[in-house]
Amino acid sequence: MSGLLGQMLGSIMGGQQGGQPTAITSILQQLLASDGGGVAGLVSRFQAAGLGTQAQSWVAEGDNMPVSAAQISQVFSPEQLQGWASQAGTTPDKLQAVLAEALPQAVNHVTPGGQVAEANAMPDLSSLMARFFGSAER
Repeated sequence: MSGLLGQMLGSIMGGQQGGQPTAITSILQQLLASDGGGVAGLVSRFQAAGLGTQAQSWVAEGDNMPVSAAQISQVFSPEQLQGWASQAGTTPDKLQAVLAEALPQAVNHVTPGGQVAEANAMPDLSSLMARFFGSAER
């Protein structure tokens, strides 16, 4: 996958690399961090939106089920999406598409062997972002 998802995310975000990998990393860490309920809290949000099967597939061993940008908007409020989009320097629509591609990978990355990290753990996404964006993030 070396850089392929990063190219896709870059094209979704308008082709500007700049600080976007850092912004995307920050947003994903916010979503996966304990102050947001951690991975368990994120999975619960997807379950509440009727997308529990997809979210559980990201934690479990095996293939990750996809979600669409429209489904992302069922999980997060317009205000949250607007705030994150501003942080990343993009539009909410583009951010939803990025989250639809990146969240399954990020949750899978921080749940090796299907194990959810301790509630107070801060996820380390640096190696995942390096795979997404090539050498843009180290």
